[in-house]
Amino acid sequence: MSPRAAWRLERFGFDAYDYAAGKVDWLAAGRPTVRPEPGPRRTLDAADRTPATCSPDAPAGTLGPGSVIVVNAEGVVLGRVRSGDRRDPNESAEGLMEAGPTTVRAHEPLDDLLERMGRRNVTEMIVTSPEGVLLGVLRRS
Repeated sequence: MSPRAAWRLERFGFDAYDYAAGKVDWLAAGRPTVRPEPGPRRTLDAADRTPATCSPDAPAGTLGPGSVIVVNAEGVVLGRVRSGDRRDPNESAEGLMEAGPTTVRAHEPLDDLLERMGRRNVTEMIVTSPEGVLLGVLRRS
């Protein structure tokens, strides 16, 4: 029914689009929403939206402290290089990275994720869109 609704709104002079992927995809991608009342916080609300990143070709010696997320030119997460994995400063990030790290979606309830991270002793979680594009990193102290 959404294509018909978009068409009707356009006929009334509105700029309307049919977002075929749906509401869950919209939320998972971290797109803005308006809620009538404050609800539970989402993962993206507490994530670092500008984490350290690098290309797969970056030499380990050029990476800053802490973990660095390895992304391609489109921002898709390829892996993660942890600070303890940088033995050879000339090795590429791709050669050192943990390939395919676990990721979560932006709309996941924050309290549930933090509780899960605590149970599993995880200190960092990468937040991506459904397409794998980096949105941020949630860190638990």
